[in-house]
Amino acid sequence: MVVDLEPSLNMSWKDKLLRAGLTGSDKDLIEFGGGSDGDLILLEVLKLLGRSIGYVAFHNRISNLWKPLKPFQLMDIVNGYYLAKLQNIEDYERVLTQGPWIIYDQYLTVQPWTKDFSPLQPYLSVVMAWIRLSGLPGFM
Repeated sequence: MVVDLEPSLNMSWKDKLLRAGLTGSDKDLIEFGGGSDGDLILLEVLKLLGRSIGYVAFHNRISNLWKPLKPFQLMDIVNGYYLAKLQNIEDYERVLTQGPWIIYDQYLTVQPWTKDFSPLQPYLSVVMAWIRLSGLPGFM
């Protein structure tokens, strides 16, 4: 009888992204982050400030807000964070640069995923803000 003393762990895609102390090169991230048919996969971290809603309601609201060109996947992670897995660079850039995104009168924070992201932090360390100054000429 042969016993494998070091069983290979089949980590989920989510576990690989969120694993503390991720080591290796960015090439490692591309290998498990890429689509099976070679599609580009782009990740964004989402958090709804001030309120918590269910997964299905959240997915439906952002689908209606963003109106993506290609389908996207939403992954619920800890502390009210979500990962949005987008397949289109235009969708990715529009979600990051347009806004502010508001769901049920609460701001939706959106930032690109990085390997330094920690879902254990209760709030994002960097938040993009839109500021409107009335009366400011358009060329400024």
